[in-house]
Amino acid sequence: MHTRSRQTLTWSAIGLSAALLLSSCASTTAASTTADSSGTADGVAYATSQIEKFSADPAFTFDAAPFAMADIAGKTIFNIPNTSAIPFIVTVSEETQKVAERYGATWVEYTNQGSPTEHTAGIDQAISQKADVILLSQGINGELLVPALERAKAAGIPVVVTHTIQDGEAIPDSIADLVAAQVTAPFNESGRLSADWAIQETEGKGNILLVNTAEVPVAGGIIDAMKDEIATNCPECTVKEVNVPLADWATKISTSVQSEIQINPELDYVLPVFDSMALFVEAGVVAAGKVGQVKAASFNGTPAVLKIMQEGEVLAMDVGESMPWLGWATMDQVGRVLTGAEVVEDGFAQTPLKVFTKENVDETGTPPGSTEGYGDAYIAGYEALWGQP
Repeated sequence: MHTRSRQTLTWSAIGLSAALLLSSCASTTAASTTADSSGTADGVAYATSQIEKFSADPAFTFDAAPFAMADIAGKTIFNIPNTSAIPFIVTVSEETQKVAERYGATWVEYTNQGSPTEHTAGIDQAISQKADVILLSQGINGELLVPALERAKAAGIPVVVTHTIQDGEAIPDSIADLVAAQVTAPFNESGRLSADWAIQETEGKGNILLVNTAEVPVAGGIIDAMKDEIATNCPECTVKEVNVPLADWATKISTSVQSEIQINPELDYVLPVFDSMALFVEAGVVAAGKVGQVKAASFNGTPAVLKIMQEGEVLAMDVGESMPWLGWATMDQVGRVLTGAEVVEDGFAQTPLKVFTKENVDETGTPPGSTEGYGDAYIAGYEALWGQP
């Protein structure tokens, strides 16, 4: 931010003052341009280093007390996903189920369309079925379910919340006594990487549109992280944000993107918070006739979306999460709760991110699958903590 001072000049001195003012402005402009150029170069270098760092297969860095996962045999896990309509969420549930059943537990999947009313009914169903643990997975807002959580606690059934709260943040006070454990996720880091990609690809001069979906609890943090990364590392970038509610993705994302391109023909990048929005972003870019000019980057690594990257020209980067890795991380905390082992108090499972671009997306398969592209370091890592089935 530049502050410009004003002076009241007397007519007798106006000639001299004008000359001095012109000289000062020229010096200030040159200094500002030099500072911005230096800041831009440094920001692009940093962004590029981050993209390179996160393009490699991740290492297993999780460290916690070992326990016998085999002791979950015969236990019933009742899983309530945020919604059964989003492929990423469904796949994570399926991968978690594989691990649970491998160690002898029974898995009950509660199919729903994402409303708090359904989530409440799911908790009540778990209570009636005398489940051993209730899993609220992939973004459920527990603060909307307090009466049902209180009933679960009264019934002696522990609740585990996963993939809902940012790494380093605690369970909200209003439900802290009603939740036995959580598994956090690096949501905000994904936003920074999306921003880093746009900074790198536009050489620090990006004209960027952020697409929010504000009612999803973690979306605000991702958007804030994008804005902060751009403000810190791209002084010459411009940013605008639009919001599209979850229920309106299919009908309003494409028209919003098309409209924003028409308003701002210089737009370079669209950054939707979640990659399930990317198909609709692509439709908006196509409708605006800007394929080749306007690109997109996002977060999740959903296989169907990675296929769009392989075949299309709009989605250029996707920050992926290994869905099997998330399943194993979920079961680590669930297993600790079921066996009475020491839980990971802050829920920091150190689940990694990986950047996928046109250059490396084929590592996920052709077409992409849910189990490829991240390596398998997590399998040996968790087995060392749990033992064999």
